[in-house]
This record gives sequence, structure tokens and C-alpha cells, in this order.
Amino acid sequence: MTPLRRALGLLGRQPGRVGLAVALGAAAIGASIGLMGTSAWLISKAALLPSIAALQVAVVGVRFFGIARGVFRYLERLVSHDVTFRLLAALRVDVFRALVPLAPARFIAERSGDLLTRLVGDVDTLEHVFVRVIGPTAGAAVLCLLTATILGAFDGRLAVVAVSGLALAGTLVPWLAWGLGRRAGADFIAQRADLQASLVEGLRGMDDLIAFGRGPVHLERLGELGRGLARSQMRGARASAVGSALAVLAADLTAIGVLVAAIPLVRAGQLSGVSLAVVTLVTLAAFEAVATLPATAQHLSTARAAAARVFVADSEPPPVPDAADPAPVPRGTRLAVRGLSFSYPGSATPALEGLDLDLGPGSLTALVGPSGSGKSTLAHLLLRFWEIAPDTIFIDGVDVRDLRADDVRGCFGFVAQGAPVFTGTVRENLRLASPSATEADLRRALLDGGLADVVARLPQGLDTWVGEQGARLSGGERQRLALARALLAPGQILVLDEPIAHLDPLEAQALMARLARMATSRAVLLITHSTVGLEQAREIVVLRQGRVVERGAFADLMRPGRWLWQMRALERDRAAADR
Repeated sequence: MTPLRRALGLLGRQPGRVGLAVALGAAAIGASIGLMGTSAWLISKAALLPSIAALQVAVVGVRFFGIARGVFRYLERLVSHDVTFRLLAALRVDVFRALVPLAPARFIAERSGDLLTRLVGDVDTLEHVFVRVIGPTAGAAVLCLLTATILGAFDGRLAVVAVSGLALAGTLVPWLAWGLGRRAGADFIAQRADLQASLVEGLRGMDDLIAFGRGPVHLERLGELGRGLARSQMRGARASAVGSALAVLAADLTAIGVLVAAIPLVRAGQLSGVSLAVVTLVTLAAFEAVATLPATAQHLSTARAAAARVFVADSEPPPVPDAADPAPVPRGTRLAVRGLSFSYPGSATPALEGLDLDLGPGSLTALVGPSGSGKSTLAHLLLRFWEIAPDTIFIDGVDVRDLRADDVRGCFGFVAQGAPVFTGTVRENLRLASPSATEADLRRALLDGGLADVVARLPQGLDTWVGEQGARLSGGERQRLALARALLAPGQILVLDEPIAHLDPLEAQALMARLARMATSRAVLLITHSTVGLEQAREIVVLRQGRVVERGAFADLMRPGRWLWQMRALERDRAAADR
């Protein structure tokens, strides 16, 4: 099924409202036809100076159709937009639900601004499908039948001429407009995504752009992208203008054709002179139903490109499929890794090779090594962000491949490297991990995370606004807030990726002591490239290029010549140089 058909299929969720919107739209145009036809008859008849009583019904009809046209049009807009906004709201949820199983593996090469455009701009573009494509097209079909019925009552030949013109304006002209604007619509969607992604990147990196003097260069790039977007819009507008002009031309030529066909009928006495104006103006009024179809075709090309981006996730299987018959959720207290090897797609070099680990309550294991040694990769594999080989990772003796991915993640409390702080309050950020956490739970997590004193000094305490991505907090405070959030999670296995990053040595030592105390009841896996506080670890595993090169207790690994000893020496030299 094509993406556009997927979008159209959403209309089946609101069949009653969609049908009502089409009916009201057809009624509005029908009232316009009635108004034009009745007005033409009234004016023509009045020219013959009949009794006022002969005109009373027509006078009432003009009033009725004039009022009905406005009422029906208002109701049609009300219902059609209600349907559209309901469907767009549901569509955003569907799109996000489809994207979640693909993250983060699918989006490593994606720009966050582009993903935002899909969820907002591209979904909004599909509004055209619901408001400006389905309704007008269905209404035009109904009105063509109505016009044929009305003119056929006078003479079948008039109906043939009118319907032929309506068919031409309703099919050939939109097809021509679609062909002229199809490329422009696709270019508009792609260029809008590129522009918005660049805007987001510029806003996030504004400090660095200014610091390195690259602000004018980025502005010039944004200007070029904006000009390209304007050119695409201009091409689309030209196609729409050509279609609208041809639709007006078709309306005028059809009205002339009906007039030419009706004059001999008047001369032959088969049609009254009063009816001559009626059939002509009814034909012109009927073209209101097809006049918007060229623009509809233009919107369709844009919506088609947007739908292809919105529904791209539906065509891809999740990188980590859930088990067909998942095992019961384990308590999640023990973690075992057996011979774990992993390579990223497209890479011939293993990120991890033959890794073994054992963690249980009361254990604090440190995984150390230089950048790029596979430490963060292990954290992502534990959380089922990537698929793994069978019989390599176990929770309470159960292979994680036999569990639902969400059940696996529920066994962990996780702090990612550079963990995000969301725009909101301290309380809202903490409750991401445990929405039902009590006030006492929150304060205990802050205390264990080393952030209690900081929050106590904030103006509104837990309800203090932390700013965009935690901008009002320092790097170390953001890291400790992420740690406190992880401590609130129900999972009994803590995986902490660089939790002492951005912390000064004294605070890092204090945090490591707190982690050692917490490890008496929970399993803790500490991922770090620093040697600060590693004396607290029960076991230290040293990774280099994805392989375990050393492992053991801190005292054993601090012998001269070993990697840990070299790292400690470098850290001391750096600290001495800083003094």
C-alpha cells in the first residue's frame, strides 16, 4: 500500500464525520446553484412584468438559497476541520508509535530537525488530503450529477454539453496542474525539511557558531535554503495558477456552449426564454464545484511527498523484534553476559568481541577503557537498542531475546552518556522514571544522586523550571539529575554511562562512595574512562578495541605498566599541570 493510500485510509476512522462533511460541502454548492438558477429565473421573469404573486415563490427561494449557502458552507468547514484535526492528532501518535521501535538504531544517520519536521510539518501537510482533496473531489462528483439532472429536465443535449465541460475541467485540467506541479511539490517537502533541520541545528549550536565566527556562514546557508524553498513554492504557484486559469476558461466556454445549444431550442419553442438564463447561470454556478480541483491536484502532489516521509517507518521492520511468545517478566536482579560480540551494520570491525560479565545484588563492576573501546555499545545492547546473537545476554537466567524489549528495559535504571534533561521542572524530569513517585521518593533520589543541596537552593525547589534542555543547570548538575532519575526507576540493575562526567574530583569521589553504598542492594555497572573512585569497584574490566585486555580488583590492576596504572598517572600529571 502506497503512503498516500495509507493517509487516505485514515478517513475510515471517522466515516460518519467524513460523509457529513462531503454532504454539507455538496449542499453548499447545491445552494449556490439553486441561488443562481432561482435568481436568473426571477430577473428574467420580472422583466416580463408579471403579477407580484407570480414572483413570491422565487423571492423566497432566493432568500432561502442565499442563507442556506452560508450556513452549509460554515457547517462544512466546521465538520471538515474537526475531522481533519482529529485525524492529524491520531496520526501523530501513530507516527511516533511507529518510530519508537526503530530508535535509536534507525536514526543514527537522521537529523533531529528532520524528524521533528515529519512529526509536525509533514503531518500538517496531510491536512490538504482531508480538507482540500477528499471533500472537494467527492462534492464535485455529486454536483456533476445534480447539474446533469437539472439541465436534463430542460433538455438532454444541454446536460451533455454541461457535463462534458465539467468533466474536462474536473479531470484533464487537474491532471495537467498535477503534472506541472508534481516536481515542485516533492522539492518543497524536501527543502522544507532541510531548512527546518538546519534551523534546529543552528539554534542548538548557536554558541559555537558565534564563538568561531561562523554565524554569517550559517545565515547565508539558511538564506540559500530559504530561497530554494521559495523557488519551489513559486513553481507550485505557477502550476496552480495555470490550472485555475484553465478552469475559468473551461467554465466560460461551457456556459457559451450551453447558451449556443439552448438558443435553437428557444426558437423552436422547446425552451422558454426565461429558462435560457436559468440553464446558462446554473452551468456557471456548477463550475464552483470543479474550480478548486486544479489546486486540489497541486495539494495532492505535496501531500504525496509528505506521506512518503511520514509513513517511512511503516515499511521497515524494527531492528529488535519482540519474541513471538515472550517469557514472563523476570525480577531483574542478576545480569549475565556470555561471549557477547557485536558489529555495527556496514562495519567489518567488531565493536565488541567475546565479552563476559556477571552482575548481581551487592556487585559494583566498572567497565573502563579509552573512547571507542565499546563501553557505550554494551550499554545499548543491554537495553535492546540493537539485536544480538542468542544466548549472549541473560537476566535472571532468561535470554533477553525471549523477552519483550520493554520488559528488558524495565529491569534497568540507565544513565546515558550526556543524558538529556527535558525542558520542564526538576520534579517533571524525575518523574519520567517513576510517574507515581512520592515526594519522599523524589527527595531520597536527589540525596542519593548528590543533588539534594542544589535543589534546596533553587527558587521553587522541585518545581523550579530548569530551562531548555536544562540550560539553567550546570553540566555536573544535569548529570546528577539524570542519575537521580535513574535511581527512581524500578529496575534493580543500574547501568551508568560516564556518571562522573562534568564533576570535579571531590564530587566524583563522593558520588562513587554513594554508588558503592547503593550496590549493597542493587547490581551496578559503571561505564567510565576515568580512574576516579574505582577503588570502590568489586571488579574492573578494561576494554580496548572491543576486547577485554585486563580484569580484576583495583589493587591488581594498579601495578606499574598496566593500563589502569597508566591512566591514573596521566590523570595525576594533568591535575598537577592544572595547578
